[in-house]
Amino acid sequence: MKKMHRAGLALLLAAFAMPVLAQDAEQEMRPYISGGYTYTFEDGDRNSDNGNGWYIGAGKAINQYWGWEFSGSWDQFDKDGAANPNNWRQYGAKLDGMFFYSRDPKFSPYVGVGVGAMRSELKTTGDKSTDPFVDAGVGFFKYFGDHLGLRADVRYRWLDAGDIPGVSAFGEPVVRIGLVAALGDKPVKPVVEVKDSDGDGVPDDADLCPGTPKGVKVDAKGCPIDSDGDGVPDGLDQCPGTPPGVAVDDKGCPTTLGSGRFKIIGSGADLRFEDVHFEFDKSDLSDYSKEMLDDAANVINQVSEKYPALKVDVSGHTDSIGTEGYNQGLSERRANAVKQYLLRKGVEPGRLNTYAYGESKPVATNDTAEGRAQNRRAETRTRGE
Repeated sequence: MKKMHRAGLALLLAAFAMPVLAQDAEQEMRPYISGGYTYTFEDGDRNSDNGNGWYIGAGKAINQYWGWEFSGSWDQFDKDGAANPNNWRQYGAKLDGMFFYSRDPKFSPYVGVGVGAMRSELKTTGDKSTDPFVDAGVGFFKYFGDHLGLRADVRYRWLDAGDIPGVSAFGEPVVRIGLVAALGDKPVKPVVEVKDSDGDGVPDDADLCPGTPKGVKVDAKGCPIDSDGDGVPDGLDQCPGTPPGVAVDDKGCPTTLGSGRFKIIGSGADLRFEDVHFEFDKSDLSDYSKEMLDDAANVINQVSEKYPALKVDVSGHTDSIGTEGYNQGLSERRANAVKQYLLRKGVEPGRLNTYAYGESKPVATNDTAEGRAQNRRAETRTRGE
């Protein structure tokens, strides 16, 4: 029996060392009732056979980890030959505190500690005693449907029955197995509201182009569809089918600004020039970029005559490869490279402002080489004040 007691203590230590399992999205936290069979490995001092009995109880969750349970039990220990002539009856009630490692209805393991009182009757002599007891152990619930499930539990119980002559404290492993029934209906899962602030049919958390005007057709990423690639969405393009590379105004029609070789969109003081693109981990301007910025500088100087307070905003961007800190610095170098070139081409220093956004504002996916190439850019815009 001492081996059995040591096994019970080892089981308790293992239970408290168990890791807390991740909480499943579905958690079973309804009140419940439980009942079933108990088997007690008798302490040698009983001088009887092992015990058989039943239990019934009810419990309730306090939160996702803690719960309590109240239960009652009845046990019978019959005599076992001349060596073990005693016959016992026990009636008990206890209150359990239970810590659940998970509330997953498919498997909910827990550690339990209980305190209660036990009425012990030694039928052989007629002696009786009512005493406190404590127990501790592990168990689990496993539901097979919305309400009914299996419940198993192993405890080690300490009971002081010292009022019965010749008997001291009992230390006994107790196994319980039975059914558990959850009370009430399962809570209805709240419907998660999917926000689509600009009403383009693409949820905000997947929309790479938030704030799309109403009525503009968008792709799966929430960005306006631009069939001719002129920078003006189809829904606003009054000149569809513009040849590649032709500068257009905000209506998508060819503009007389600049040489016409490079894309310029907008009107008045609010213009956006073709993006400058960079090689991976570089901030050097390509020959094409220099030609494009030559054209942009001419347009800026021309437009500034009509709008003396004209401002030029240059923003640097990167792809997502590398750390955020490094990419922030790289985007700043790219913006400054464009600024310095425009200064050399006669754009007044007071008009120029630079911004560095690192990898925070992609215009395409960073999952492909083509998308990353589009994100390695500097944007140049003008605005009136």
